[in-house]
Amino acid sequence: MYYAIYKITNTLNNRYYIGRHATKNIDDGYMGSGLGIINAIKKYGVENFTKEIIATAETTEALWELEKEIVNEDVVKDPQSYNMAYGGKHYLHGLKEYDPQGFIEHQRKAGQAYAANYKPKDTSWHAKGGSASSKMRSEQYIYHITTDTGDKHVVNGIEFKQLCKDSDWNYNTLHWKKSMGKVISRGQHKGFLVEQVQSYEN
Repeated sequence: MYYAIYKITNTLNNRYYIGRHATKNIDDGYMGSGLGIINAIKKYGVENFTKEIIATAETTEALWELEKEIVNEDVVKDPQSYNMAYGGKHYLHGLKEYDPQGFIEHQRKAGQAYAANYKPKDTSWHAKGGSASSKMRSEQYIYHITTDTGDKHVVNGIEFKQLCKDSDWNYNTLHWKKSMGKVISRGQHKGFLVEQVQSYEN
């Protein structure tokens, strides 16, 4: 396995993204899973981005620590950076450690978003209406998924199911683990972490 910290640069405006990747093929074409870099590649085209390996590690744990050191507050707050989350483990962990006030503000906004979107149950609903309501709620919930190789995904409830289907993951297992806040310690999804929040990160 290769454990690498990579930097992707937009050759049109010099904006950049730094991430981590664990892979058996260092030339697998992986271009990051952060929302910022994904949207930028969609907008400008992958041909306008370069990728370079800027650091390596020996293990997954060492890679997380390395990313934590490199993708720090300076990178996240740099206007030229596409990074929206601190390096190491997952977004909320980094936010809580490096920016306590930011963490408090994140939790406050999440609570407000939940309250704003909450609607009392309508006792007159029928099967079709109930299905539509369920779909609406699924689209409002946002999940942070970190895989055993450190790849990160931010998806809503509908996308969560589709991602599991496309990746051959067990949706029921991952969804059940969402509220535990701990890395899965055994089974098919050992090393995964799934967290449920109420709104996309800005």
